[in-house]
Amino acid sequence: MKVIKRWTTGLFSQVDWMISQVENQEALVNSALREAQKAAAQAKVQLGRVRQDGQRLRQRLQEENESATRWRERAAKYAQQDESKAMECLRRSKRSEKLASQLQQRLTEHEHMEKLLAKDVRKMEDQISELVEKRNLMRTRQSRAEAVTSIQGSTETMSGELNDVFERWETRVTEKELGAQCSMNIDPFEESFTSAEDEEQLREELRRLTGEQ
Repeated sequence: MKVIKRWTTGLFSQVDWMISQVENQEALVNSALREAQKAAAQAKVQLGRVRQDGQRLRQRLQEENESATRWRERAAKYAQQDESKAMECLRRSKRSEKLASQLQQRLTEHEHMEKLLAKDVRKMEDQISELVEKRNLMRTRQSRAEAVTSIQGSTETMSGELNDVFERWETRVTEKELGAQCSMNIDPFEESFTSAEDEEQLREELRRLTGEQ
């Protein structure tokens, strides 16, 4: 029992040390879990055998108690008819009682050891459950961290690309706005005078050219 306890304690100490040395290594954690589960399975098999042995001890104890009772009843039955036979029955009853007492002592010690082993198995199972929970938690945290990192990287890249798109878009809109503004600044009424004045200047220049000839 002490050997098993030292072995299981050492195993889980080693598992904790391995996990503390390398972070976020799921393969290593899974390997450690397999070792722990294997050790727990072996301990449960041994516990099953111990319980079977205990059941056999209880069966033998019951049989010896029943045997002691039968021999004592036979001794009482033949006490008046055959003293020697009655004495032999009584001796056999005493032997069964002695053996039953020895079996009872062995059974008491056996049940104590069985309880200790069952406690160790439960402890191992609790530690395995804790390791599984830690592994699953680390899986969740890692997945979240990777998702956040991916989203941030994509957002930064997309943000840069969109900024370029918005800049080009704004340039085109500004150009159109300036063109529209220039068109809107032309006064048709003023333009009519300007056109007429331009024509008059051209005619005046043409008359000068004609007069010079």
